[in-house]
Amino acid sequence: MKRGVFLSTGLAAAALAPRAARAQLRGFQQRLTIGINAPLSGNAQDAGAQLVTGVQTAIDFANQFTPMVTSAFALRLFDTAGDFAQLVNNVQFAAGDPSVVALITVGEAAAIERALPAYANAQMPLVLPASTADSLTARGYRLVWRLPTRDTLEGQMFARFIASRARPKFGLAVSQTGVYGGDVMNGFTAAARGAKFKADGYFFPSDRPNYRAAAKTIVGLGPDLVYLCGSVGNLGPLIPALHDAGYTGKLSACEAFYDGATLKDYAGALDGGFISTSFPPLDRNLNASQELMNLRTRANISILTAFAYASAQVVMSAVRRTGATNRLATMSSLQSPSTYNTILGQFYFAPTGDPVDPNLYFYTIDRGAFRFAASSHPGVFL
Repeated sequence: MKRGVFLSTGLAAAALAPRAARAQLRGFQQRLTIGINAPLSGNAQDAGAQLVTGVQTAIDFANQFTPMVTSAFALRLFDTAGDFAQLVNNVQFAAGDPSVVALITVGEAAAIERALPAYANAQMPLVLPASTADSLTARGYRLVWRLPTRDTLEGQMFARFIASRARPKFGLAVSQTGVYGGDVMNGFTAAARGAKFKADGYFFPSDRPNYRAAAKTIVGLGPDLVYLCGSVGNLGPLIPALHDAGYTGKLSACEAFYDGATLKDYAGALDGGFISTSFPPLDRNLNASQELMNLRTRANISILTAFAYASAQVVMSAVRRTGATNRLATMSSLQSPSTYNTILGQFYFAPTGDPVDPNLYFYTIDRGAFRFAASSHPGVFL
């Protein structure tokens, strides 16, 4: 089926819902809609598809197993096709639908940040299941709620964790200019002094990178721990270059390395190192076993489908808590202090929109698979 630039799922939501859920939808007097404003076609459509799966499954579960008396939830899709102008236009389309109570989005952090004034003008609540850039919650807009740990805090928490686990003498955080990872690096180096080990950061270009030259410089600095702050695609090629340059210390990596590409291409080289991520070991959340079973029957659980599911849970919980019937009431409910129980554990948001007391989870690679090692502190799962 061809997807247009903009998709309305008043009908699509009913088509995707189980038969029992569709029957319930017809019996309610009011429909409350959660919108997805994301690339559903083009190069990033895989992320959009995962987002849709997670949100739709959460909505179906809520309608079928924990229905409200006076209303039901539905899903409406807005395809950005990776275009910034369409991203902004979609906010206006969503605002024109009085049933839309919130939007959930994925995409480039820079584009989402540029679109924040449009969300503010429309007074549209925005939930971020995957974006970790500090800037998204640093501009004072009280309409953004982000589930994963922001980049700077991830770096800080990793530094404190690795200080007690690996006791490095000199940790070097490595990133590239102009792309994701710089804030993680800055958080790591800033927290190292308090964690009582020497640390520094090293940038090399993301445009036509010379991995051999970068590896030679890194080895010359003499670290016994290298923390890779960036994506697998950008920083992965540095790993064999470090090996060829004679590096024999430990390797660890940030959130973006918790990815199948890491297992496919770099599992051996990262064996024994730690990878930090906001993604918890889901099987340990016994309070959400029914929801997890439901999600597993619909899709292979990825980080994005799980965070999308949890994002929808946050919106629906805010609506139910106060009986909100429009986006302004939903925003007011989200802005009021409350705890949200999700498949990822509990969330309580600060006025900035970031989680209060977020947890970070650390994994190792063992026999070609990710193995949970520890969390930054005890929480719902542990």
